[in-house]
Amino acid sequence: MKSFFIVGDVHGCFYTLQKLLLQWKPKQQQLIFVGDIIDHGNFSPQVAQLVQDLQKKHPDTVLIRGNHEQQFMQHCLESFDEDWYGKSGERTFSQYLVEGRPIDPDAEWFKNLPLVFEHPNFIVSHAGISDSENPFDPNNKEGVVWQRNETKKLPQLQVFGHTPKEDALYDANVHAINIDTGAYKCNKLTALLLDKNGNISNIISVPTANEDMPEKKEECLL
Repeated sequence: MKSFFIVGDVHGCFYTLQKLLLQWKPKQQQLIFVGDIIDHGNFSPQVAQLVQDLQKKHPDTVLIRGNHEQQFMQHCLESFDEDWYGKSGERTFSQYLVEGRPIDPDAEWFKNLPLVFEHPNFIVSHAGISDSENPFDPNNKEGVVWQRNETKKLPQLQVFGHTPKEDALYDANVHAINIDTGAYKCNKLTALLLDKNGNISNIISVPTANEDMPEKKEECLL
C-alpha cells in the first residue's frame, strides 16, 4: 500500500508544479490534487495536459473537482458564466487557443471528476466539508466545491485547498489542514505527505517559479 502526496491548488502554475513533482515518489506515493489546476495562472492548458499524462502513466492519480473546474465545465456545457469568464475564463480560453488544446474535451473531463477522495483516516476535497445540509452538492455554495466558512470537525483528517493562505498549517480545532498556499499569488505551491495510515509525515513547498509570476504585482496579494 502506498502513502500519499497531496498537491494544493496549482492554478496554471506549470513550472512550479514541475519543481514540486520532483519530490514525488511515484512507486511509493499516490498522487492526489485538491482541484483548481486551472485559471488565474499563465499555463492552464499545460497543467491540464501534465495532469492527464500523469493519470495515464499512473492510473491511481486522483484529481478532485475544484470550483474552477466546475465553472469551466458549466460554462462550456451548460450556460455562459459571465462572472467566471470575466475574472479568469477569458484568459484561460486564450491560453488554450494559443496552445492549440481543445476546450470541450477538458470540460467533459472536469464534469466527471470526483468531489472527494476518502480513506478510513482522511478525506480530501476542494473546499472542505462544512456543517451544511448537502455538502456534496457541487452547486451548493456551502459545499465541498465552494465553501469558505468553518470546516466541520470529522473523525478523519480533512485535507483541502480553495482559500489561499501564506502557509499550510494543521488546525487541531477542526482536525484539518488547508494546503492552498497561493501559488499563482507569488507565494508557493504545497504538497502534504501522509503515511499509509493517513498521518501527516511532511509538508513540502516550493516557491512560485519566475515563469509563473503574474504580470501585475497586485495579483500577488494573498
